[in-house]
Amino acid sequence: MFNKYKKIYLIIISAVTIILVIYIVLSIYITTLAIKATRKTVEENPSNYGMNFKEAKFMTSDNINLHGWFIENKKNQTIVFVHGVDSNKADDYKLELMKDIYDMGYSMLAFDLRAHGDSEGKNLGLTYFERADLIASLKYLKEIQNIKEVILYGSSYGGTLVLSNSDLTDDVQIKGIVADSPFYDLPRLVAGEVSSRTFLPKSVASTLKFGIIQSIKYMYGISAPKIIERIQNINNFNNPVLLFHCIPDDRIPIKHSQDISEFLPANSQYLEFDYCDHSNAYEIEKKEFTQMLKTYFESSFN
Repeated sequence: MFNKYKKIYLIIISAVTIILVIYIVLSIYITTLAIKATRKTVEENPSNYGMNFKEAKFMTSDNINLHGWFIENKKNQTIVFVHGVDSNKADDYKLELMKDIYDMGYSMLAFDLRAHGDSEGKNLGLTYFERADLIASLKYLKEIQNIKEVILYGSSYGGTLVLSNSDLTDDVQIKGIVADSPFYDLPRLVAGEVSSRTFLPKSVASTLKFGIIQSIKYMYGISAPKIIERIQNINNFNNPVLLFHCIPDDRIPIKHSQDISEFLPANSQYLEFDYCDHSNAYEIEKKEFTQMLKTYFESSFN
């Protein structure tokens, strides 16, 4: 009888061990796939929209060369654009939006994050390591272009990046932050993003969520709780923030921005747009959207 139970026990232990090993190996493998950015070619530049520009090149503290455009204008005050994941500085409607802002008189810097567009790098930093990208861009503005005041404007992934780095005050004054459809809680987002970036269905990706988050932490040194902590620190920012999100957003559910809105500093604005999808309120409500930005820019810089 004892030998019978011992045999059953060993079978159970063996099965659990095999399942655990498969779970760990699959989590690691999927993480290595999901962490790689999909690089899009930059097909247009500001001159296609009647804007003169200078090539901007700068290096991060971890030795990654980044590429961007500096668009000088009547005002020295500068808007810094930070794009989303698997995008680039010219993707979608960005240049059209930049032309609208150019017509307001502001200078602009748009650059490709690491592993995107014309910049170097292979892996995403999940907004954790891209802090170095943002620091390098602000240092470039100060040292090369003599810019003293900026507003950070991030879309999607870029929105999370600018919100989580409101404390960067060494190089220039950050007079405001615009965040369009950012994410708040990386673990909550993992299943959908991993499914869209790999061969796994969302249900399987959801099962692997814990393993993927741990793989991200121990293989790449990226702390999901630290990203949340950095976002929450926005409540220490000295200026109002403009945060907005499309209600029907399927990629980053609006609950992310609703959670972030609880930490915004005094006099900030949180807006929800109807009839638009992920980070495309501008394309649906151009006149209202542009006026919203104009009002925010003027109040932030003055």
